[in-house]
Amino acid sequence: MSIGPPDGERFRGSDRGQLLVVAGLVMAVSLVALVVLLNATIYSENVATRGIEAADGEATEVRAAAVEGVGETIDAVNRAHEGGGPPTDAVLAGVDDLEERLGRSYARRGGVVLLETDASRATEGARIDTAGNDTSLANATNAPSYRLAGDIDRTRGFVLDLEVDSLASSTPGNAADEAFHVAIDPAGDERREVYVYRDDGSDDVVVAAGDGSEDPTVVCTVDPAGSDQVSLDITGERLDGELCVGLWPSDRLAPGDEHTLEVGNGEAADGVIRATVRPANTAVVTDVTDADTAGAVYDTTVELTYRTAELRFETTVRVAPGEPDV
Repeated sequence: MSIGPPDGERFRGSDRGQLLVVAGLVMAVSLVALVVLLNATIYSENVATRGIEAADGEATEVRAAAVEGVGETIDAVNRAHEGGGPPTDAVLAGVDDLEERLGRSYARRGGVVLLETDASRATEGARIDTAGNDTSLANATNAPSYRLAGDIDRTRGFVLDLEVDSLASSTPGNAADEAFHVAIDPAGDERREVYVYRDDGSDDVVVAAGDGSEDPTVVCTVDPAGSDQVSLDITGERLDGELCVGLWPSDRLAPGDEHTLEVGNGEAADGVIRATVRPANTAVVTDVTDADTAGAVYDTTVELTYRTAELRFETTVRVAPGEPDV
């Protein structure tokens, strides 16, 4: 005969044990469910973020392709145009052709590209090109110093292609009297003068900048290394493709400010000067011969739309290739 608790107490103890087991199971299942939900949330967030980044990258790519294509169209049409008014119609036709080419390219990805513009969104300008004056950078009347373009409020693609052997040999102290230079002269502010010459010691091509009141400061040099020509992009601030900061006076010339482009000591270099400018009033004033100054499109504003099953991207872009960064 065994002695133990009454039957009722045994049953009550068994019930408490079962409740503890059930409670433990419930807690374990709840914890597993919580972990599963947390992992699912993290995964969904990562997938969504990757989708946004991919869409942003694709939209940026389409925008860059459109801006580059429109810029190339504007400059190609301007180069082919001779005299008369701006070649607006040809630029608009070129934008339509670009839309078709981009459309075919992105259709393979399931995308639709739309480029829209009209004549009201194309700004008139003038393209200055001294190539008609032979290679001398003295102008057609053989004047060593002259106005390249005046009464203008925007300049882009201001590039000098200079023959290395023709550049005067000089130093910063003598550059004002001896070296070829161009000047950007804002109305009512200090001018920026950019000198190009060969160093009289190393024979490197030197680019120096100043305001005409003191000796210019050397901003960059390049070893021509047997090259016949050196290219200086004033608005892009580059010498033979390398960064050359301090050429364009962004610190004193805001977009839309009236200014004049001038040439000094033109006999101290051979080459070609090109620039596309926008008149501040009705016409560009220049001492370059009429044959070298043609009507042009300065800039064009386009509306870009790109659509896929997952993305709709719309933007309005003003395209002015070679304009200074300000």
